[in-house]
Amino acid sequence: MNSNKKILLIAYGFPPLISPQSLRWFYLVRELAFKGHSIDIITIKMPERFKDLLDEIPVTTEIHRTFPGFFHYFTYKYSRESKKDADCACVNKSSFFWKMLSSIHRAVFKFLNFLCIPDIYVEWLPFSFIKVLRLAGLKKYDVVISSSEPRTCHLVAYLLKKKVNIPWLADFGDPWVYPIPTEKISSFKRYLLYSLESRVIRNAERITVASEGIERLYNRRYNVKDKVYNMTQGYDPYIFSKIKVEISRNFKIVYCGSFYKKLRDPSAFFEAITEIDRDDIKVEIAGRINEFAITIEKNYSKHIKYLGFLNHEDSLKLEKTATILLHLGNASDMQIPGKIYEYFGAQRPILCIEGSGGDPSSELVNKYNRGVVVENDKYQIKKAIMKLYDFWTKGILDNEFELGVCEEFSWRKRSDILANIIEGL
Repeated sequence: MNSNKKILLIAYGFPPLISPQSLRWFYLVRELAFKGHSIDIITIKMPERFKDLLDEIPVTTEIHRTFPGFFHYFTYKYSRESKKDADCACVNKSSFFWKMLSSIHRAVFKFLNFLCIPDIYVEWLPFSFIKVLRLAGLKKYDVVISSSEPRTCHLVAYLLKKKVNIPWLADFGDPWVYPIPTEKISSFKRYLLYSLESRVIRNAERITVASEGIERLYNRRYNVKDKVYNMTQGYDPYIFSKIKVEISRNFKIVYCGSFYKKLRDPSAFFEAITEIDRDDIKVEIAGRINEFAITIEKNYSKHIKYLGFLNHEDSLKLEKTATILLHLGNASDMQIPGKIYEYFGAQRPILCIEGSGGDPSSELVNKYNRGVVVENDKYQIKKAIMKLYDFWTKGILDNEFELGVCEEFSWRKRSDILANIIEGL
């Protein structure tokens, strides 16, 4: 790098709120700060109970937190993730009150997200835009970066671009409109999303995307090959090296992440593990798994333990204790779930259930011999589990795969890509 930059990052998702984009920019901000860049961040204000990764944010980074909007203010305030007291009956997983409240919340969220343009997080736009304008008036920034998801972050940056001509880099974790339907969306909203996405891409000086699939899509859709760069998710070898835990003595299958009915459906795995029905095979799942939490409790609680949402450190510890890490690819080639890179960091064998439509995560697992890849079919999954179980009983499981450090997927390497892009602005 020839010069250090003053950067303004617009990121709804940033610690202590944990999401794929939040972790992406937590690690990238940290690496950019190590390189000497000065970074201001516009994000949301979370309840005080949320503290995940706050101690790890570089002290040289300035964070400006704003009101998230009324729906998410109350969502976060009364979220089960913000209430960890074991004796609090209102957040007990088995309480009727909590189940009813969660169902109502999901229904309201889906309805509002269906109506709002570009998404339900647009309620944050006025609060964030006022703050961004004030900062842009007080400080001289070399570059503005916006992080999507949620899409609203790009709208904030787009409006700022119309007021102040600062070079803009727009980062896409997902395309705004998938080629295949992944959510209920009206034709009118689809049209508006295409229109807004086009404006973002054409007005931003540079575009970064989280997969080659999104890069190909945007090149076809908007013919912007000269300014779109692929910058996938990654992992931090240093954080994993600090985690000292023992691998489970049982054959433990661990899944950390999210489930989505049309994009990442675990139903075939649930059926497979139920039919295997071995006492020494354990399954533990952690993350935001939506309606599948109720499915597990009703139908699969004997064989699967749902741990709820874990903070980032506990999630990494859980991955390190696994005999096998379960990965579900997406039903699309547009995106690689970021957990696959984190799984590489955990250095445990992976059972990769392949998504339809050319799932690229399965190619990674095969290329680097990190585990076994199977179709999302109950019988194929059973066969793969028993194959891995046989390796385990013979004491040769880890020897069958390459489980070393993959430096090329480190966040340091990803930040090198980003720093070079920023230098060119």
